[in-house]
Amino acid sequence: MPAEARPGQRVVYLRDRDDGQRMKDVIYVHPPSYKGTEFQNPAGLPRPVVAGLPFPWVTPMGDSGPLFREVERVKAELCRRLWGCQVCGHDLAPTAWVALERPEDGSPVITSAAIHHACLRLAVQHCPVLGDAANGYAFTEVFEDDIVTAADGAGHERAPAARWHLRPVWETSRPDRTRAFLTLSQVLERA
Repeated sequence: MPAEARPGQRVVYLRDRDDGQRMKDVIYVHPPSYKGTEFQNPAGLPRPVVAGLPFPWVTPMGDSGPLFREVERVKAELCRRLWGCQVCGHDLAPTAWVALERPEDGSPVITSAAIHHACLRLAVQHCPVLGDAANGYAFTEVFEDDIVTAADGAGHERAPAARWHLRPVWETSRPDRTRAFLTLSQVLERA
């Protein structure tokens, strides 16, 4: 039975993905509101700032403000499917950046959607998870077909519910390239 939208909400339907993951009916607020006023969260840079923090395009707005630890599933899925940036919402160039659990081919990807390098710097500066050196995340530049679903039963400690991983470079359409893995400090140092 389809979900019903409340005032100020609309229902967004996504079909099941090619990798078999079921996409349920999703209700989300658009445009979001903040403290009783309409809060626009358009794509682009600079990002709107709420409570001193940049407001990523895929972050949902709750009644009391941005839900910074949450991801608006519909927008994240659109970014993944259409090769868009989850921080600013704009289209990505042929290459973009992802965060990985480990600096190696086949490593689980922290989120399925990639981001621009400028947006990566913004994310690691303000996101307490990505910006925590203790997590040991690695960062690498990828093409769209470098991110693929992991095999069934793959157990990844910190990976999201949809399991994604970095395809080994020799399995890609560009097998002769050299892939570089950056640490958090190297991402922060790069201009």
